[in-house]
Amino acid sequence: MELSRCSLQLGFEKRITFIGGIVTNILITGGTGLLGVALQNSAPTGVQGYATCTPTRSLPLPLPFAILPADLNNYVEMKAIFQKSQPEVVIHTAAIGSVDFAEKNREITHKVNYEGTKLIINLCKEFNARLIFISSNAVFDGTNPFYSETAPVNPINYYGQIKADAEQLVQHSGLNFAIVRTIMLYGWQYPGGRDNPVTWWVRSLEENKPIKVVDNIYSKPLPAYSCAEVIWAVLNQNRSGIYHAAGRDHVTLYEFALKTAQVFELNSNLIEAVPDSYFPDIAIRPKDTSFDTTKMETELGVQPVSIIEGLKKMKAERFS
Repeated sequence: MELSRCSLQLGFEKRITFIGGIVTNILITGGTGLLGVALQNSAPTGVQGYATCTPTRSLPLPLPFAILPADLNNYVEMKAIFQKSQPEVVIHTAAIGSVDFAEKNREITHKVNYEGTKLIINLCKEFNARLIFISSNAVFDGTNPFYSETAPVNPINYYGQIKADAEQLVQHSGLNFAIVRTIMLYGWQYPGGRDNPVTWWVRSLEENKPIKVVDNIYSKPLPAYSCAEVIWAVLNQNRSGIYHAAGRDHVTLYEFALKTAQVFELNSNLIEAVPDSYFPDIAIRPKDTSFDTTKMETELGVQPVSIIEGLKKMKAERFS
């Protein structure tokens, strides 16, 4: 699929423009990740953008923003990017996103997800930039859904703990900030990117491989383009504080997989429901960290997307 600057559809008809027609310089960390690409593809009219990627990342397809390679933990390299981009707003999406990798590789996860956030905070202070920090449903223990933005955090795995710690850094930074917590993002990843549940399920089922999917963990799956809509709305409306972004439907992962098979017209008989105890070697997951999206809907005016709607859009994008 060919990508051109600000040319792809975000999933809603009315394009966001910043209040007063202000042209804003945006820097997105993690610009080749699922959310980073979705943000670029849906950037508001008038936004001038840069995005970072790891120095070893190949770039097989053009992206809407100028991509600048740098080590997130290298102050000299990151400061050079800030000097070049002169950002008014930094959207910090770069992170180790695998819960299992984080559990088994705590030192590197702390370095990237915590120390990397600290470095971004310091550079935002130095360049007087606003910070939008992307966090996670993993900051909750999953015992009391649906979680509002004021619910107390209580992570039960290392990934969630580091995200909660990084949130504290942001909240005590003195910056003009917003925190957007996401949940189970899905969509087509940039070539070479990490799988999300839908891309893994689709690939496996197309290859006629049986898959086992957990049936006792719940979520409200969120298409990446819908998450991007939330973030641009936060910026457009100059909102601060914490916002939860989630989809409309409250389902088990197994139910989500069945809907994926339905939309992509694949064999659902290959999908077997199993309890989370079937996978003893993975990091512990909270049972249900689903969000209350009242604040997203009432303050930002963003409506949650149903699973069928998100999957149909994803299917259509595949052949566009």
